[in-house]
Amino acid sequence: MEAKLIEFKASIKELREASKPKGLDNAVGRLSRMDYINNKAISESQIQKTESELNGLHRWLSLYDSPKFGNCSRCDNEININRLLLIPSSSRFIKCANI
Repeated sequence: MEAKLIEFKASIKELREASKPKGLDNAVGRLSRMDYINNKAISESQIQKTESELNGLHRWLSLYDSPKFGNCSRCDNEININRLLLIPSSSRFIKCANI
């Protein structure tokens, strides 16, 4: 999980850098500006998704030593370890996640 935290933080930093506005001194054409606007929207969406996953990991780390660690936040059933390894920020049992 610690490696995922570092990975998410680095990814957010890169995405924020990529989505910074370009200065007026950068002469770009209309199509380049449209590409930039599209890429900026995609980067911002990815930042939100990554921040959400980062918050989920922080939540799990805060529960690590408690009896709630690895249990569904909805039904309190144990979450499959393979699901936690694949999606460490998941907080719900697979059946509850589909509801």
